[in-house]
Amino acid sequence: MRHAPATTLLVTIGLGAALVLSACTDGSTTGPSATATSTSTASTSAATTAPTSDATADAGSTPSPTSTIPQVPGVDHDGGTLPSSCSGLVTAGRWQFTDDPLNDPSVVGDPVAVPKTAFTPVLQPGGGRLYCVWRDPRVDVTNVVIDVAVVDSTKAFAALQQLSGFDCDRESEGYRCQKISQNPQYPVTDGDTYFTRGDIGIRITQSNVPTDGLLEDVEAHVFG
Repeated sequence: MRHAPATTLLVTIGLGAALVLSACTDGSTTGPSATATSTSTASTSAATTAPTSDATADAGSTPSPTSTIPQVPGVDHDGGTLPSSCSGLVTAGRWQFTDDPLNDPSVVGDPVAVPKTAFTPVLQPGGGRLYCVWRDPRVDVTNVVIDVAVVDSTKAFAALQQLSGFDCDRESEGYRCQKISQNPQYPVTDGDTYFTRGDIGIRITQSNVPTDGLLEDVEAHVFG
């Protein structure tokens, strides 16, 4: 039975925060299963459904369409393309969390249940989406979730401006909002980061996983 080791977490995706974390154990110990927090559970009452496997559930085989929507000055550089699979979002071998199971049905559901996010109201119909959850189902909280979708660029920027409790700023020809908080059930830190640029919306959530530079890595694969 796997146990998530104690670790010192640097929770940043463009910013930085450090916290000494205690171990998170499997279901044989006390405490309900948690995520980062509800995002990687993929089974909320407000969830929508998507296919299950990495090859099909990534829903990213359709590139971002050429935008015909007027651009928002300063935050709307077009040209992003969704990779065809979750593995195409990050640099191979760089991130330890990619050794964990990807979109395990016991974690994300079967079919995959994609929770609503700030981008849900501004998704472009048929525009493509990648929903990727790296989490060992035997551990309570350690996970990384990357959700990348084609959005309405005239509305995505405004949607992020409505977020509460996030630190937001213009960054990398786009707009980033980030919140770092204490997990409500475990002595670990959670990170929640949104980024929009052109027709692409990216959300990364994490718990008990060091991911310094992860947003920049995802950007490089989507906009590179």
